[in-house]
Amino acid sequence: MPTQKLTDQDIAQCLLKDQKFMCDMINGSILEAQSENLRRDWTTCLQNSYRIQKQVFDAMNQKGWYQPAKANQQQLTQAQSQFNMQQMQQ
Repeated sequence: MPTQKLTDQDIAQCLLKDQKFMCDMINGSILEAQSENLRRDWTTCLQNSYRIQKQVFDAMNQKGWYQPAKANQQQLTQAQSQFNMQQMQQ
């Protein structure tokens, strides 16, 4: 049975997926932190994870491996309206 080798693109996709997961987990930890010091430390970790995720995203985007669709004006307007409505309800 032939073995399948991981490509650079495969590895980059795994890194991006893992960084997104890490950001989700750290965000949950921030929300649950009972101490301000712990919350601050987790926030620093989250900022670092965002930075790494952005670096992986930029590298993949530059190589054409990850190109999310751009939102059109109607989608932007709709998202802004939904956000504004949520803000008013709070």
